[in-house]
Amino acid sequence: MLISGNIYRTYLRFLLPTLGSMILFSSYTMVDGIFVGQGVGATALSAVNVSLPFTTVMFALAMLISIGTSNMITYQLGQKHLEKANKFFSLGIAISAGLSFLIAAFSFYHIDLILSILGAKESIRSLAHDYLHVIILFSPFFALTYVFEIFIKADGHPKLAIFLTSLSALTNIALDYIFIYIFHLGVYGAAVATGLAQLVPSLGYCLHFLSKRSNLSFTPFRFHFTDFIRIVRFGIPSALTELASGFTILLFNHSILTYYGTEKIASFSVIVYLMTLITNTMIAILQSGQPLISYSFGAEAYFTMKKLRRMIFLTIAISSIVLVALIQIFPRQIIAVFLSQADPTFVQFTVKAIREFSLAFLLLGFNIGIGGYLTAVHRPDFELIISLLRGYVVICAVLTLAPRLLGAGAIWFSLAISEAITLVCSSFLLKRRLSSLKALAARSKEGAKIA
Repeated sequence: MLISGNIYRTYLRFLLPTLGSMILFSSYTMVDGIFVGQGVGATALSAVNVSLPFTTVMFALAMLISIGTSNMITYQLGQKHLEKANKFFSLGIAISAGLSFLIAAFSFYHIDLILSILGAKESIRSLAHDYLHVIILFSPFFALTYVFEIFIKADGHPKLAIFLTSLSALTNIALDYIFIYIFHLGVYGAAVATGLAQLVPSLGYCLHFLSKRSNLSFTPFRFHFTDFIRIVRFGIPSALTELASGFTILLFNHSILTYYGTEKIASFSVIVYLMTLITNTMIAILQSGQPLISYSFGAEAYFTMKKLRRMIFLTIAISSIVLVALIQIFPRQIIAVFLSQADPTFVQFTVKAIREFSLAFLLLGFNIGIGGYLTAVHRPDFELIISLLRGYVVICAVLTLAPRLLGAGAIWFSLAISEAITLVCSSFLLKRRLSSLKALAARSKEGAKIA
């Protein structure tokens, strides 16, 4: 049973491990960035940054299957249908494994095409090839580790997720140091370290789900295309949200190359790591409450859903303010973590860019939170609209028009403008869904407490 006792304590029981796990999950690429920036240099850091959208694609695939399947699993558990929950669990694992290996195989044999799409210029192409070549080989484990992490929370064991993620992060740090500083393998060593570190949690999750501690278990199933469509229907908004991060990085890389040149990509690389950390923090806050909301929706516990919604948005608000305040106060220290030997002109430019860009972090959490809540209450179509707006339509329009109308400096405000426009739309969609939930609650034993 996912929810037992005080709902606030239950939420915190999921929030703290999920938040810690996601921050550690973000550290995989951040640790690479820190070790590469300090141990190899700014050019190598730019090469790693150019490769990041590929990793985002694999995480988006993982979210497509895991979030969609998790919603089905927790809903079935709320309905007390354990056998159906196990079939969705097994189906989700099978689909994730199959698709991730297919994408990895295609990417391995078309790596030059992918590098061209990612915008890798000649000055960094060789380094980007060395890094991405290894990441592709390990990419199925990136996807499967993420899928298992989501499922283990649906299984009611969030603490195990943070333990295994912590173990993986420590492995990554140790191997990065060994491969970069002792063996001097550069970006190639950073990629190998990150890939090997993914094997640790993958094995741990498999052992858990094969043990008697697990509520969910691998079950023989027949593939039904309708079940696949149901999973995709619930998962595609979250996948597009994750994919939007890679698309946004790609758009900004091209804009910065156009208006500033290759040398400023290193500045944006630092911002990318911050954006990844903030975005994943907001996703973690959402994911800590999403299975509880979905479970409550299945159990028709509408008042509990109301409490969870308020807790999620309060957590997002507090986290956003605190994190942006820290970024505004300590930008030089953040830059020094990645590039301690950077020249003063570079530091001055990057400080200004970080402070301007980080204003977007005050808003993006609310768009992520609203979208995820809508999927949990079975309106993934609304989250799809939000994902398309914030990740593709609005940001593309703003990033295209703002620099032309206001100058190159407007690039750093583009994400904040995009998030603000999207928030107006997402608030409208949330209000619509809450009205329909109020009608459902009025017909239930809990009355109209959902309002």
